[in-house]
Amino acid sequence: MTPSPNFAALAFQPFRGDDPLLAALGEVRMARSDEGLVLRLDCGPRARNPGGVIHGGTFATLFDVAFYEATRTGTEPPAVTSALELKFLRPGRPELPLHVEVRVLQAGRSTVFLVGSAWQEGRQIAFASGQFTRIAMRAATGPALSTPDRGTLHDRPDH
Repeated sequence: MTPSPNFAALAFQPFRGDDPLLAALGEVRMARSDEGLVLRLDCGPRARNPGGVIHGGTFATLFDVAFYEATRTGTEPPAVTSALELKFLRPGRPELPLHVEVRVLQAGRSTVFLVGSAWQEGRQIAFASGQFTRIAMRAATGPALSTPDRGTLHDRPDH
């Protein structure tokens, strides 16, 4: 069994307010831990599914955003999700804070592999793995859709 992290010891700060999907789920705060990065969600009504528990999409959104934030180093190009896998151990209770703790497992020149766990009341309730691909940026026309290992997406037949 994985030991429960001590989230009470972390200095949570308000998370950036530029993500409307994340903001719709409730109040999000972020902290750095010895292991990596932690997002805390105090669930709003939109974070619940019709059964009254935390929606699986809420977990997916939190893991995706946390993984993205963990890939940001300030010196590397931005990264986008290329794979995300979640496993649920038990239902999430929306009346309790939800903590998602993630860390970089391995970072290469073009690909970053990450792992993470979701926690409530000292119990692990879900875990995830993610793979992110670094993208190049275009000068005046916005983000390029090119990746270091696969070329420009506009040149690919599936895009």
